[in-house]
Amino acid sequence: METPIHCAAAGNLAPIGMNHPLRLERPQLLTELAYLRIREAIVNGELKLGEQVSEAQLAAGMAVSKTPVREALLRLKVEGLVEISPQRGTFVFVLGPEQVSDLCRYRAMVEAEALREAAEAQPKALVDAMARRVAEMRKAERAKDMRALARIDMEFHWQFFVHSPNEYLRAGYEVIRGRLVALRHRSPITNAVSSHQVLVDAVGGGDIDAACALLREHVFENEPRYRAACGKA
Repeated sequence: METPIHCAAAGNLAPIGMNHPLRLERPQLLTELAYLRIREAIVNGELKLGEQVSEAQLAAGMAVSKTPVREALLRLKVEGLVEISPQRGTFVFVLGPEQVSDLCRYRAMVEAEALREAAEAQPKALVDAMARRVAEMRKAERAKDMRALARIDMEFHWQFFVHSPNEYLRAGYEVIRGRLVALRHRSPITNAVSSHQVLVDAVGGGDIDAACALLREHVFENEPRYRAACGKA
């Protein structure tokens, strides 16, 4: 005989048992899993930039129905990782040269402002967080673990937003964050430690203007690599 499950905070609510089944949100769970798996495939390069994707094939590959796949793709569209056209189909995102330039300009503006605000609000915590990521980069470089290096690179830059009190800057960065992750995995940086250590040194020394200038220079150094990654699509 099934023992009813009671919720301590439920007051006079009826117990959950045979007559009041605990509803597992299976469709939502499947959508989340489908979203995470497809996103991973886009970010790590399993799915190429500009590649057309099929709901039916993705669903079959993950042994789920097309419904969670369709919902996952809609979520990825919001992140800018896929483009959905009713007439043409669904494609992994790809950027043209001008779009890459626009992306880098936007990134430079948002990151520099977030860095400035974070350095004013939480200077020590910011420097410590940046320094930890550089130490992790050094280990990844020695191990030639390019996937880890791309992930740590993203975490380094995300610290500007973590330590900034401005939630709107974080929201603004989320607009491009998914595409940046995907581009980073396709265009590994060769001077990760040195190019990020100078930022740690500048912020640690209290020269925020120099740090922002170095950050902008660092962002625009990535533009040719991002263009090359999109050109291979």
